[in-house]
Amino acid sequence: MQQHKLVEIINNFLINGEFVSSKSHGNGHINDTFLISTTSEKYILQKINHKIFKNVDNLNKNIIKALEHFNKKQKENPTIKKFIEPGIIFCKNGDNHFKDKEGNFWRLMNFIPGSTSIEVAENPETAFEAAKAFGYFQNKIIDLKPDDFFSTIKDFHNLEMRMKSFYRVLEKNTKNRNQFASEEIKFVKSHEYLNNKLKELLESNQIPIRVTHNDTKINNVLLDKNTMKGISVIDLDTIMPGTILFDFGDMVRTFTSPAEEDEKNLSKVILRLEIFKAMAKGYLSQLKDSLTKTEIDYLVFGGKLMTFMIGLRFLTDFLDGDVYFKTKRENHNLDRCKTQFKLLTEMENIDDVLQRIIKEI
Repeated sequence: MQQHKLVEIINNFLINGEFVSSKSHGNGHINDTFLISTTSEKYILQKINHKIFKNVDNLNKNIIKALEHFNKKQKENPTIKKFIEPGIIFCKNGDNHFKDKEGNFWRLMNFIPGSTSIEVAENPETAFEAAKAFGYFQNKIIDLKPDDFFSTIKDFHNLEMRMKSFYRVLEKNTKNRNQFASEEIKFVKSHEYLNNKLKELLESNQIPIRVTHNDTKINNVLLDKNTMKGISVIDLDTIMPGTILFDFGDMVRTFTSPAEEDEKNLSKVILRLEIFKAMAKGYLSQLKDSLTKTEIDYLVFGGKLMTFMIGLRFLTDFLDGDVYFKTKRENHNLDRCKTQFKLLTEMENIDDVLQRIIKEI
């Protein structure tokens, strides 16, 4: 994006200093993100994808509400001293976002100095610290009421709806891509039990609905550059009603394999037990006294559930012509799907080992 356009946008917010420079930041699938430098400090500017986040005002209100509660709890008992959450910078007119002439929605947040993020957990120590950060954040907001929060993406982790969408796209085959994903289609059909079990757990109220992050990829934790300890949880767009299974499950999905999410060489997609154990220890060090026995019993199931669901979403988007996730090459979403299904297979092969690790913790 042209710099003069970003200057025009940034000047609508209550910033300190004068605009100096901008550059693209991060590699998210949904929003466009820029690091803005002024003469005084740095900010994170995002163009919110309003085709996905259809109510930006309520989206930001969720974040503000969660952060106000988090900061209050953090002040009362700051067990991780350096932990700090980025806040939303309001516009000069008092709005929590800016809408430009083209109808695009923009949000500005503080940049966390001295921080870094990673795409892959390279060692157990880093996995522990990142998972601990997610657990710490969750523990500070665990007493929030889900009914007070807006669902920023309707049916985001609704696996039953995702299955219906898959079968609908499969039947239409408008892009004539079914032929390229026959094995993956069979895989989905053989794993419908995951949807049935989740439905049973939720409908019987065995798993409580909580306010959760819902997108706990390892790159959504900021680490101190020097100590590599977790100091912030970011990408808060999906803070809304959910379950602990979703958050723990997405950590299993994104922490345990050393491969990139779109790795073509599936032999690189493995589940590292030492990373799983460190991750589970970090997360539960903050939360084990706040969770129900059933939540803990089904944490491993959450890993399988989320890995399947994300793979299903990648596959559905591939079959539908790549309309949701950003793609950079031919068959990009299909490659993403294959890595998820390979990782799920790895989990299924050592399910008893994973369960034993949780029980030991």
